[in-house]
Amino acid sequence: MHRRTFLATAMGLVTLMAGFVPQVARAQDDGRMLTFGLSANVGNLIYGPSRGAAQFIVNQQLHRGLVKFDENGTVVPALAESFEAVDTSTYRFTLRKGLVFHDGTPIDSATVKASLEYLARRETGAAIYAALSTLEAIETPDAHTVLVRLSKPNASLLDYLADPNAGISPPAALAPGAVNWIGAGPFRLKANDSGVSLTLVKADTYYDKDAVALDGVKFIFYPDSSARANALIAGDVDMVDFVGWEDFERIEATPKLVLDAVPGPFVYTLFNTGRAPFDNPKVRQAIAYAINRDNVVAAAFYGHGNPLNGMPMSPGNDRYDPAMGELWSYDPDKARALLAEAGVAKGMKISLLTSSTYSFFRDMALSMQADLKAVGIDAELNAPDWPTYTSAKNGGNYDLAVAGGAPSVTGPVYMQAYAVGAPASSFGSYGYDASEIVAHIQAGEAIAGDEEARAEYAKAVRIIGDQVPFLPLAQRSQAFAYTDRVKGFRNIPGFLSITGTGYMIEKTSIR
Repeated sequence: MHRRTFLATAMGLVTLMAGFVPQVARAQDDGRMLTFGLSANVGNLIYGPSRGAAQFIVNQQLHRGLVKFDENGTVVPALAESFEAVDTSTYRFTLRKGLVFHDGTPIDSATVKASLEYLARRETGAAIYAALSTLEAIETPDAHTVLVRLSKPNASLLDYLADPNAGISPPAALAPGAVNWIGAGPFRLKANDSGVSLTLVKADTYYDKDAVALDGVKFIFYPDSSARANALIAGDVDMVDFVGWEDFERIEATPKLVLDAVPGPFVYTLFNTGRAPFDNPKVRQAIAYAINRDNVVAAAFYGHGNPLNGMPMSPGNDRYDPAMGELWSYDPDKARALLAEAGVAKGMKISLLTSSTYSFFRDMALSMQADLKAVGIDAELNAPDWPTYTSAKNGGNYDLAVAGGAPSVTGPVYMQAYAVGAPASSFGSYGYDASEIVAHIQAGEAIAGDEEARAEYAKAVRIIGDQVPFLPLAQRSQAFAYTDRVKGFRNIPGFLSITGTGYMIEKTSIR
């Protein structure tokens, strides 16, 4: 048994002995209010940029886009009652009648146009910027019709519009740094106990309010994964996200608890390509060969994951070629040779950005730190809380950074968002020019046949292998856990475990 697992188990036993019965009673007394132990303080919700899994979940309760994902990961109507592809680069959305935000402000085609145009601005740094970078025009022939015209075909546009960062928002939220608490989702904000909890209640303004069984959701922030698991076991909460991999067995062994784990998201490394020596592709290649991915899986995920030597892919996608997953290997000698070719002196000191909020980020960084040391790079860890980490990552305040990925789409087009550099993309390495990669990906999206499309994606992947704009390290098992009184919830497999599963809360009830 790992030492951390032993300590976490011991802590859980102490918590159980200290007051299990009254704590369970308190949770049950909440009736139809779901109490959710959330893995991070979401800070202020900001429209557009990706700020992690916890904010995705909150966004999916407060906000709603034109479309959303259902329990099978299929795109279905949301604010739009219907949608259609007019041609390969034009989409028509017909809005539901009587839509309003939580404050009663009407939502019409002009509202949608303003939101999508804001997300399409490079300076916004929107999570779906890559998809909207080819936006040519948005037409609003009447109050309920929106025509989105792209300069190039994009077969995955609907998937991107289902991203939790793409909810249609009121005009006041369409400015950098503006708070974005008012939405059109199934729940509205009732109370914000800053840094402690958020209380949401069912929104009477929601278009499908009659299908929402819960009276509300109370999110309580538990940044420590063991504390989060202890809270669930003790009955303080009904559900938690981001179950720590060291706690999988403990939760599975606890009666009346459900561990809902699926393979899906991946972790990777970012480079600040605006700083030497990471502006040199040889140095980025060296890092790709320096990292022992098996150690990352063991250290960060307790073996609940798989090493990645290339591009990860969600299950069952017809446009994926296994060769896309075979770009690099663990080869410290090759890493040293590449660093020498690049003129990097042994003992170079760098900053490695991680976060104290998620233990697996810290453990990833520690594993990487040892591997980098072995090839002559001294990495000093910078591990702030989650809001500070996301600000530093999106602002380029790092040399190397660890990051986690949860694409909104299951096909190879997702690589576009990760290749495009920040600040244009909140997923990408700071300052990287991905125009050549993007050109091939967009060409693939414009092709109907899978085989021909794969050929274009393969060209993009070859450039990624050579340029290393970002470095995938491991695909991990992702789990929610909840009491067996929770019904109707499902963790969506694959990449959508993070970007899609939050939509399931509106389908959830408590027995």
